[in-house]
This record gives sequence, structure tokens and C-alpha cells, in this order.
Amino acid sequence: MTISSAHRGARNQASITLADTGPGQSTLKLYSEAGGILLAMRTFAKPCGTITAEGRIQLLPAAANDLVVATGTPTWGEWCNGSGVPIWGAAVTGEDGPGPFKLLGTGPGLTIYAGGVLTLLSPALLG
Repeated sequence: MTISSAHRGARNQASITLADTGPGQSTLKLYSEAGGILLAMRTFAKPCGTITAEGRIQLLPAAANDLVVATGTPTWGEWCNGSGVPIWGAAVTGEDGPGPFKLLGTGPGLTIYAGGVLTLLSPALLG
């Protein structure tokens, strides 16, 4: 199925609106596996994103950086709304992997370390 940029943009704007619901800010949480140990979280601005000319989501990180809370290899990520409820989950891989959430580096087994800073490459695009 092929959709237009306008259709993709409308669909993705609904995702941004959903992510911004709740009293807090939207976040990306990285886990050791689906349902596993929380390793890190990245907080987004509010609104958490904008729509590009191609209709994709460009996530907007909050001004303050978040620290990695536990050392480990993230393999699962969840985009959560302002109430902390997951709205989308998917695999975490290196930049050369198939996962929609990609860590800087290549190959399997990318480790993040407690006390490190979790940053996003610019721009962070979804959809």
C-alpha cells in the first residue's frame, strides 16, 4: 500500500497528539527486552514532535538530557504518552540493524552504561 505524504502526515500528527496526552511529557524508554529491565529514558518536549514535508514525525527532545539508569544492552523501546502509557513499541538495534529505534554504533550487543547521557541523533524520524 502506498499512501500520500499528506495522508502520512495526518496519521502521524494523530500519533503526536496521542503522545502528548497526559500531565507529563512523552518519553522513549529503552529496555533490556520487551517487558524487561528499564535501562534508559529520553524525555521529549511538549509538543513532542513536528511533521516533516514528507509527513514523517521529527521527535523533539526536551532541553535537559536524561541519564542512563542501568548498564545493559537495549533490545526493546517504547514510545510513551504523557501519562507513561506505551503507545508504540519496537526493536532497538545498531544503526545498521532493522529496528526502528537505532543506537549509534553497528552490530549486535550495543551496551549503554549507567550514568551516561541518552541523546537522539538529529533529526529523529518516525513513520
